[in-house]
Amino acid sequence: MIDRSLDSLHPIFLAPLQAWLRTAEDRVPHVEFRVTETRRTLERQQWLFAQGREEPYLAAPRVTWTLDSRHRWGLAADLAMIRKSTGEAIWEISSWKWVYAQVPPAHYGLRHLGPLEWLHLEARYADEMIEEAEVLGLIQT
Repeated sequence: MIDRSLDSLHPIFLAPLQAWLRTAEDRVPHVEFRVTETRRTLERQQWLFAQGREEPYLAAPRVTWTLDSRHRWGLAADLAMIRKSTGEAIWEISSWKWVYAQVPPAHYGLRHLGPLEWLHLEARYADEMIEEAEVLGLIQT
């Protein structure tokens, strides 16, 4: 099951993500930004990781690079850009680069994974946050 609920995200990530989304929609008014996935269970992460690596998914492209995704901590979200005039998704890397130049994720305490995953935003200091999981109230699924 795909979780798209912003309520599933940890508040330490949710607030900056929402601020980035508001600014992006203001600066790029012809585009709607949609959150396509938030928190993941271990089982979903394992299923995604199997894509392109294991039977029966060998023919599929690889869609994730780790079993320890920041999605499992509520510190990441995947996005889509939808052209308002046509309702079509915008997948071109050049468009994502342009959006990130207009609204730099780092200014919001976020980062994208560039060539690995342009559609993915996560907490810029996710690793440090995870090290302090108990103090921050982070729970891995």
